[in-house]
Amino acid sequence: MSELRKKAMTRLAICAVALVASIIFSVLLLTGTFDGKTDSGDAAPATSDTTSAAAGVNDPTADSFTAEATGDTAEPPAEEQPAEEQPAEPEPTPVPTFDGLSVQPTTYYNEGEQPSYTTPGDSGMNLRAGPGTDYDKVTSVPAGTGVTALGTNEDGSWVVVNYDGKYGWLKTEFLS
Repeated sequence: MSELRKKAMTRLAICAVALVASIIFSVLLLTGTFDGKTDSGDAAPATSDTTSAAAGVNDPTADSFTAEATGDTAEPPAEEQPAEEQPAEPEPTPVPTFDGLSVQPTTYYNEGEQPSYTTPGDSGMNLRAGPGTDYDKVTSVPAGTGVTALGTNEDGSWVVVNYDGKYGWLKTEFLS
C-alpha cells in the first residue's frame, strides 16, 4: 500500500472513531447518565454523585434531571414543592375611573344600587369636572333630565353622573 493511501486510511479511521465517540457522548448527555467525572476511565453513573452538573439544571423539558435521576436527596426546587393550601381570597373589585374628571369620587355605587336623580324642572345645571363651582364646566344638563349617580364625594354633597357620554359632578342639593 502506498504511503498516501496509509495516511488517508488512518485519517478515515480517526474520523470514524471520533464520530462514534461523539454519538456515544451525546446519548449519555441526553439521557443524563454522564456527569463529567470519570472513575477508572469510565463515566461514573449519575446516581453515585450528588454534586453532578445536572443537579443544578432547571429545565422543564429534561425530565431526566429530577432529584431521583441524579441521586440528589435535597428538597426539590420551589416550583416543584406542593403549595400550602390557603383559602382563596376574593378578587378585589376594580375601582372605576371616570375620564375627564379633575377629582375622582370617594364612594362608588354598585350596579343596581345607583340612585337616580332629576335636574330641576325650571333650569338646567352645569356638569363640573370636580365637586365644586371652582372646577371647570364640562357641559350643561337640561332642565328635567334624569341622571344616575355613579359615585359621590366624601360628604355626599356632590355626585358623579354620566350625561351625553361625559362624566361630571352635580350638586345633590339641587337634584330631586
